[in-house]
Amino acid sequence: MSTQHGFRSCSGRYGMVLAILLSIGIPGAAQHSEQDIPSADSLRGPSHLYDIMRHGELNGRFRMYNMLTVNDGTPSDYHAVAFGGTLGFASQRWHGVRFRLSGGYTFDLATSDLTNPDPVTGVPNRYEIGLYDVTDPRHTNDLYYLQEFQLDWTSREARTQVVFGKQELNTPFLNPQDGRMHPTLFEGLWASHDTRSGTAFKGGWLYRVAPRGASEWYPVEESMSVFPVGRNIYGEGARHGEHLSSAGIFAASIKQQVHRRVQITVWELLTENVFNSAMLRVDLGDNEDAWSASAFAIRQDPAHHRGAVNDSLLFMPTNESSWAFSGRVRNVLGRFRWQVNYTRITAHGRYLMPREWGRDPFFTFLPRERNEGTGDVHATTLNLIWRTGSGWRIQLDGGYYSMPDLTNVRLNKYAMPSYTQFDVNTQYHFKGGWRGLATQLLVLVKLPVEEGITEKQAINKVDMLHADLIINYVF
Repeated sequence: MSTQHGFRSCSGRYGMVLAILLSIGIPGAAQHSEQDIPSADSLRGPSHLYDIMRHGELNGRFRMYNMLTVNDGTPSDYHAVAFGGTLGFASQRWHGVRFRLSGGYTFDLATSDLTNPDPVTGVPNRYEIGLYDVTDPRHTNDLYYLQEFQLDWTSREARTQVVFGKQELNTPFLNPQDGRMHPTLFEGLWASHDTRSGTAFKGGWLYRVAPRGASEWYPVEESMSVFPVGRNIYGEGARHGEHLSSAGIFAASIKQQVHRRVQITVWELLTENVFNSAMLRVDLGDNEDAWSASAFAIRQDPAHHRGAVNDSLLFMPTNESSWAFSGRVRNVLGRFRWQVNYTRITAHGRYLMPREWGRDPFFTFLPRERNEGTGDVHATTLNLIWRTGSGWRIQLDGGYYSMPDLTNVRLNKYAMPSYTQFDVNTQYHFKGGWRGLATQLLVLVKLPVEEGITEKQAINKVDMLHADLIINYVF
């Protein structure tokens, strides 16, 4: 493992240096979208490699992240101030093909000591460490990592795109969950195609993951135990990270408009030799319609497993499956909208999805907490959202989460008590000469539903206040 660690760290440093060298001499920088097709695509005229690279685009981001967690009682409080960013280069297209490279960095400006667990409960830090490297609390400074390194091809009519290499994805199960210093990233082959009739296909094969809150790239099976793994169904510390073997993640989806106001989406995600997740989603109306509704169902099953079949060593037990249902009703009133959401995870088994791969897809998801790893859950939330023409977005959230008993190890992987959560999430996007600059302030409280929760059961979970102040500049 030490050899692999050294190799990964070096690759991140070399990737950053290469990104800087490639950017030298680029005459200008522009706002860029992955879906844009540069007007100077070589398909429209003669071009040479030198011109394709020299007239590429430089893009990047600076981020300052201020985080604070206050725990009630004697357990420790924490704070962190991190600064970092990314620098990337994208060439012009040559016969539809483009090269992209980007690297990131993070520095610690003022952070609590994250190396020592709380002296009262013995529990380590949960949130602030995610700004740096969750695998090494001592590694909070001079973090460098390779983010994107890819070739992508777009068809002449821009209906087909194929990307190979390190990339960012945004799907229900695999997504950036960009709530720290860098997003979760994936490496592999990914393709999308939109037919003339309006059917949309997506899918691919992924074999490496770079989780947010870590500074390395991991094979799929290793990526599933970068974050804390909780308890197995027997109440022991989960040990699947030492025994998994997988050829990677195979994912596919199809989206079809079946009526003017009805859209159906199907997702299938197979982690070879580990587990399978399938989703069916129905959307009624558009997000901007006066009234709209959405609902989905998720079914999970263990995959045919080669090798050890001891349930205590598997990510998903061989004899358990899970069902999850989530729904939303939305009403739009000009610049104001409200949403009421409900999620039910049945008692058949735990809903499981590696936290390293993305946030929960449930409509009841609220920042800084997950319902992954649990079964027999009822969750209800209300969102109130205002958008102004001057760049403000203000959201108020309230949620109630009925969780299985703390002693129910079969259905409560991370010993999460039932709780309520309330938060205020304010964002402002600057305009004019300050275009590209944005700020976000998130303040939330989580309170236990039941009495008698001990400090060890509560720390970093309930009886706590959490706040984030984030400043972004994108160019």
